[in-house]
Amino acid sequence: MYVVTFYSYKGGVGRTLALLNVAYELADSGHSVLVVDFDLEAPAIHSNRWRRATSGESSTAWESSDRPGIVEYVGDYLETMRVPRADDYIADATPQGCDGTIQLMSSGVLDESYSTRLNKIDWNDLYLARDGYVMFEDLRAQWDGVGYDYVLLDSRTGFTDVGGICTRHLPDAVVLMFRPDDQSLRGMESIVEAIRSEKPTPRRKRGVDLHFAMAAIPDADDEDGVLEERRATFRKRLAIPPGRLQEIRHYQSMDLLTQPIYTAVRPRTKLARSFRELTRQIRALNIADREGVLEYLREARDGVAAPGHFDRLDRIRRRYDADPDVLTALADEHDSRGAIVEAAELLERIAEFATLTPVQLFRLAEARHFTRDPDGALRALKSFFQDPWTDLPESDRRRYSLVSRGLGLLETLEADRVAYVEHSPKIADLPPPARALVAKRLDLSACERRIAIRILEDTLTSEEGSNRRRKDWQWELSFARIAVGDCAEAAKFLQRALAEPATGTLVPTAFNLAMALWGESGVVDPEAFAGVLAHYDAEDDKDWLEDDANKLQALAVAEWFGNRPDDATRHLAEAEEVLRVSHQRSEISGWSYTRVSTATFGKHCNEIRRLFAGEDIKPVFMRSRKHSAEDR
Repeated sequence: MYVVTFYSYKGGVGRTLALLNVAYELADSGHSVLVVDFDLEAPAIHSNRWRRATSGESSTAWESSDRPGIVEYVGDYLETMRVPRADDYIADATPQGCDGTIQLMSSGVLDESYSTRLNKIDWNDLYLARDGYVMFEDLRAQWDGVGYDYVLLDSRTGFTDVGGICTRHLPDAVVLMFRPDDQSLRGMESIVEAIRSEKPTPRRKRGVDLHFAMAAIPDADDEDGVLEERRATFRKRLAIPPGRLQEIRHYQSMDLLTQPIYTAVRPRTKLARSFRELTRQIRALNIADREGVLEYLREARDGVAAPGHFDRLDRIRRRYDADPDVLTALADEHDSRGAIVEAAELLERIAEFATLTPVQLFRLAEARHFTRDPDGALRALKSFFQDPWTDLPESDRRRYSLVSRGLGLLETLEADRVAYVEHSPKIADLPPPARALVAKRLDLSACERRIAIRILEDTLTSEEGSNRRRKDWQWELSFARIAVGDCAEAAKFLQRALAEPATGTLVPTAFNLAMALWGESGVVDPEAFAGVLAHYDAEDDKDWLEDDANKLQALAVAEWFGNRPDDATRHLAEAEEVLRVSHQRSEISGWSYTRVSTATFGKHCNEIRRLFAGEDIKPVFMRSRKHSAEDR
């Protein structure tokens, strides 16, 4: 049960109307709601209020209540010194078609003796000499025993004894409604300070949640920025946390005379939207409202942590320790703040009784890597790649991003990616363009290149992709084929590409063709490498070569076979130096057509240097048609 008091220092701010609408919204969401009218001097809530207001009938604030309420309850207690049974003072007020229930504990029977009965109650004496505190604690316990989800208290205005009961004793939360004027500010400062300084009790070990609603704001232009100045002043003087100041504009309508339930009969009005937002904020701070908790976590993930935020997260964790949706939202919140260890613990907990989503599996892998559990990270990645996509509405771009990041994490963990990606349903279910991008990333070994070939061949059989995109896929396919020694097919494509009108530099195309021909026949074709240099010499702009270790290495090989030994030696040394100063972890090597570590790239350059020295050395891709990760 969550008790919420609606309080205003001054009248005329629509406090009771706000309570009526919030009560309806909560009940219409399926909750059991009790409304208690503690505005004893100006009672305005009767059991037909919601029924008539939602059915379109005329409803008046002064319609009398014929059922005993708070005044009779306290009066009966003072006569007998026994706590009465609360059910005898509560009436059903649920409107037709409401998914939940609304019940009312009114101010009392509004007959000619009401004021006499009210004036007989000495609230100070009740607390000081008649155990009033215990009586109200018992009343609250009775409400809780009935099973109400929410109890909404309508408190009278100003500084009163009853106001203290409603704002400090009974509630878990207080909605503070006020006009943006100085008188309201001074009054609200005292009330807020009193609520915040209230000492913990055995029942309530934490402070009262506060909601701030600036109400009755003129719905007009603000050329001079008066409202913004008022906002800033109230935020500062009342120490209002970010996101906790709501505004309710004055509503110009004759409807206000009958005070309908706007969220039911005028749902598109600004006033109805304001009441729905107030309801959302109330629910978001109620630890027992599951949907409210999920909303709170979504809101917290996108905003600034409010006071008590991390204590609230701990309470949410304890209460919803077996709820995968809430634990997932908790993990997301921790992850958004960089609390990777806490997020990982939550994902581990979810995995004990539910299947992790692809996103969760990947996050778990990242977290385990961060906490130096590589084996655990690899287990999570194994599940990620080998399990099919769930029914979660992940976009194609999002799915590719997850797969791509998974490949990157496997590389960081120095795992043999083949065991993870081969026959992966995650990759197989991507659309052709995304599969082609995955294939492009499978370049760490000849084994990976073989998987890339299968993916690209399958992708090219589909009808998807523009001509330019499909040409890119064919280029990638030719590189992969050279890497595994299938040079004949690669050479056919490269010969066609070289014969087409130039769309860019022809040097890489000519070099790859020369290497493919070497791999196909086993013999160097000097004319093919001479063609590389001819294209190179014909280009005025050679910026594409600068600071690119792969291209410098390839040019060095072409220059050697093109009878330019000095240039070949110089460019090979430059390739090594570029890689050394760039601090890259890996680079594509034209000696293997795979992406290799910096150390292996240096090893390949040394082999090329031995070739220059006269040794009979073949490129890596020509030595065997079976390569493994050792080629890195």
